[in-house]
Amino acid sequence: MNLNPTRPTIANSAAIQSRGVLQIETGYDAYPRNPPGNQQTLDTLFTYTPLARLRLDFDWSAFNHQQGDGVIADGVGTIQIGGKVEARKEQYHKFSPGIAFQYEAELPSASAGALQGYGQQAILLLNHHYGKNGDVDVIVNGSVVQSDCQTATGCRYGGQQSLALSFHLQKETRLYAEVFGQNTSQSNTPPGTYLFGGLYHQFSDSFGIDGGVRFGVSDHSAPIGTTIGFIFGKRLQHDASAKH
Repeated sequence: MNLNPTRPTIANSAAIQSRGVLQIETGYDAYPRNPPGNQQTLDTLFTYTPLARLRLDFDWSAFNHQQGDGVIADGVGTIQIGGKVEARKEQYHKFSPGIAFQYEAELPSASAGALQGYGQQAILLLNHHYGKNGDVDVIVNGSVVQSDCQTATGCRYGGQQSLALSFHLQKETRLYAEVFGQNTSQSNTPPGTYLFGGLYHQFSDSFGIDGGVRFGVSDHSAPIGTTIGFIFGKRLQHDASAKH
């Protein structure tokens, strides 16, 4: 069974977990914003792969805290549903990268108006491993975002771009470095440009832990942010193709 975490970086590879595997990721993100506010999120992502190249996603924010511009709100956040299609599998010893497309729809299901969100996001995901044993993975993502469609002023449009490097320190441990920017609040992160360093360690075939620190480097970024998460996997369907 192969897990494929979507954390701790914003950028994700084109790969998905093994067919028939239910993957659950839960994480806590905290961003002390420019005084006097901050943003905190407890998020859970459920993904399942009914087909070898198709992943179905359901994301739920069980707790959100928003503080800023004189407004403080706590409660349940929004729901996101979507999926990811692995268009081309990466070939380690060939030049062409892995390619995938992902779509997410955010539904206005939050318990407070300040936490509400309604929109969608389309993402292009690329990655390729380098080195003798493929120890270095270069990951590039770009997306188009439609957000805040629940507001009286109507939808806003923006984007998110990210470049991440993953180094396999050991078979079970990866180190990450990333730079990403966005002009809307996405991925539990305020708008801005950020540098990130973190790691992921897989303790077994079905359990791993991740974490890291983000540093805002643009004028309107949150100055610092932290993230920690857990990943669990369970095979629900036998993958007959694994024998071939």
